Amino acid sequence: MTAKLKAATVARSSWDQATLLINGTKVDRGAKVVLRRGQDNVVTVEAPLAIARKLNLGLVNGGDLTIVTSPKVGDWVLPDSGTFKWTITPAALKSGRITLVFFSREVAVPWAHQSAVISSNLADEATVYLGGIQIPADGVNLIGGETKKITLVDKKGNLLDGIPLALDWAPGRGLEHKDLVSEPPLQEFSRVHEWAITGAEKEGTFRLKIFNEGEQTSLLTPTNRLVSTYKLRYLAWMGEDYAELPQPPAEVGVVIGIYIMVVRVRGLDNSPVEGAPVTFNTQGFDPITKTTDSKGLALHAFSFWTAGKRECSAVMTSDGREYVTKLLLDVQPLS
Repeated sequence: MTAKLKAATVARSSWDQATLLINGTKVDRGAKVVLRRGQDNVVTVEAPLAIARKLNLGLVNGGDLTIVTSPKVGDWVLPDSGTFKWTITPAALKSGRITLVFFSREVAVPWAHQSAVISSNLADEATVYLGGIQIPADGVNLIGGETKKITLVDKKGNLLDGIPLALDWAPGRGLEHKDLVSEPPLQEFSRVHEWAITGAEKEGTFRLKIFNEGEQTSLLTPTNRLVSTYKLRYLAWMGEDYAELPQPPAEVGVVIGIYIMVVRVRGLDNSPVEGAPVTFNTQGFDPITKTTDSKGLALHAFSFWTAGKRECSAVMTSDGREYVTKLLLDVQPLS
């Protein structure tokens, strides 16, 4: 019994000298192999002659899948400069489990790899949840500064178990790549398909991306929104109603004179926030704090008698967080 166990251990360790690649991407030890359904998958084994003068590929089909291989299953394959190659083509539209098994006359124990035949569109196989809510077609809101969990839920039980996947994101309007962090870190592969993400205290749009090594399968979520608990904006009276002024780097041109600066504070549900202290920081003036009225408006008059650019900001503090809006004025002389 001891002699048999020793021989099996030596045989298994012999395969440590071999490397498996799928479509040119190395498969880590213990990781599940991904094969794209409806497409050719190039399976490569690199092994020294000491453990593999010829290799024979076997398939254990656990999902009643239709699979074509070249060379055929059961054929002994000769190496080309230490490399063995097969093309595996599963039929389209059906996913499932198989096991790749490599046999060598030089090694007593075969080399087996659990594998998943899946769609190149990962959304066919799994659903993405943010904070326990399935991301709908119109996306979800992520509040800046709050940490939420991203979870990938398999539609077919545990077909994706053991496949290393990574999370990334595509920032859209108003955001930069540094504005979202994750644990595990972005672009780091993990066999646990959960990520804790935190967005910056900014506003903008973004999409999430989940993919495997080599991007044989991937998905993009619908467009989501990074939002603030409170939204501050400088306003201008347009005759019938207020309109939001653009934020820097855009400039707002005015002529020398006296102006009432107006800042509106709204909550996450877009309702006005009454009684909020707003501090006006206007270049050339001391900071001054005003309180919002029932319409969520805070107002203060400023006199601009010299031409030039003025950097302005309005700040509200709540629960230890600062909520800021900015304005860049270009004060011009009277013509």
